[in-house]
Amino acid sequence: MTENINPIAFFPNYTGYLNDIRLERRGQELWKKLSQHPCSSIRQLAKTQSEQKAYYRFLNNERIEEEQLISEATLRMGQLAKGRQLLCVQDTCEVNLSGHKGRLKPNNGLGRSDKSDTVHCFKLHPGLVLDAYNLSPLGFSHIKVFHRPEEMPDRIEREYKKQPIEDKESYKWIEVAEKSKDILKDADAVTFIEDREGDIYEQFALIPDEKHHLLIRSRANRKLINGSSLYKEVDSEPVAGNYTIELPTDNRKNQYKREAKIELRFTTCSLMCPQNLGKKGYPPSISVSCISVKETGNVSKPINWKLLTTHKIETYEQALIIVFWYSARWYIEQIFRLLKHQGFGIEETELESGWAIRKFVIMQMTALLKILQMNIAYSQPEGGQPIEEVFDAEQIEVLHLMNKKLQGKTIKLQNRHDPKRIKWAAWVIGRLGGWKGYDSQGPPGVIVLKRGLDRLGYIIEGTNLVKDVGTP
Repeated sequence: MTENINPIAFFPNYTGYLNDIRLERRGQELWKKLSQHPCSSIRQLAKTQSEQKAYYRFLNNERIEEEQLISEATLRMGQLAKGRQLLCVQDTCEVNLSGHKGRLKPNNGLGRSDKSDTVHCFKLHPGLVLDAYNLSPLGFSHIKVFHRPEEMPDRIEREYKKQPIEDKESYKWIEVAEKSKDILKDADAVTFIEDREGDIYEQFALIPDEKHHLLIRSRANRKLINGSSLYKEVDSEPVAGNYTIELPTDNRKNQYKREAKIELRFTTCSLMCPQNLGKKGYPPSISVSCISVKETGNVSKPINWKLLTTHKIETYEQALIIVFWYSARWYIEQIFRLLKHQGFGIEETELESGWAIRKFVIMQMTALLKILQMNIAYSQPEGGQPIEEVFDAEQIEVLHLMNKKLQGKTIKLQNRHDPKRIKWAAWVIGRLGGWKGYDSQGPPGVIVLKRGLDRLGYIIEGTNLVKDVGTP
């Protein structure tokens, strides 16, 4: 349970990582600013011109490597793993800086985009770690940052299908899982959760063991060792159970709010090794559980997932847990959303060096975690993590003052949550971000919480200014 966590584990400490006490202090200052004011503008973060120059020098300093920043974050995550059941969610995000191509320095940590040959992009592939019981975000087990070189041959020239997995970009799924296994070695169990791109036979052969499991959405109707096909096999099973979920409106997917009725089936089957891997030493078959999650009724874009997992599924209740865990994949999409657009706005940064922007993003990843923690906590009956794990003493003091100001006279506009939990803080920050505070409105979203955190930071600056002016 989170009560046993030392709050220090959620706050970076660069001491000993950057090999220079001045750089370590500067990094600490910059991270605190990012935590209080989620943005990508050094000008907005710095109070003075000298401080602004200091932050630019810090990020452009070649002595500071992104691996040092990643190590600090992941080793801190490792301290939280002991005795826990963990979920490690992986996915890839592209940071596209082509809107600033006239400003960016050449040959500087940027490469080609997915959608064009523009050489102004880099990619992030993190392992976001959650507690399996309550989905509380704990940190990152690894953050892979990479770019595609401009001169990289295309798939045909590379004979992509004949390449060993270690030479393919898709090896990122296996690489991050392997590094995460080392960081999370003290956990009781770890389940790696991935979307369809992670459906790679080599990964099923290399990653799972008694302690480590895979949970991946199926990409292809694989052949089975019994001569049948994966989807035919699971769809022929009787319905194990039915349940209903509320789907929110999602304008990006043209999805309207609706009640979805789900049929759930599951089976155990043996995947056949693909023909092109047969001579590379991989096992001829791999046993997995397959869960079919299918929406019924007359719906234009119904849910129809096939989930593959190395967990043994013998009951409907066990299958439901796996589906619940897979739904946690949404949180890594929220991480990427917070990095871009209305969140930190990393693609609008004024930094000119790709290497500097990459380091900046790593620091932002750990700073934005508190927004996700608040968002998740608001849906938890117990109120999420202790407030001291997410906010420092100064922030908590101001939150109490703002709570008194923001509460209304009616019971519906009272913050009735436990002030020792971050759900209470999320209510205050949500109100600061423009949320009305009514339970009927739904919980505050991540962008609203980001705006509220911005306002909290400015309020703290204002109160500190008053204190400074009033000090003789």
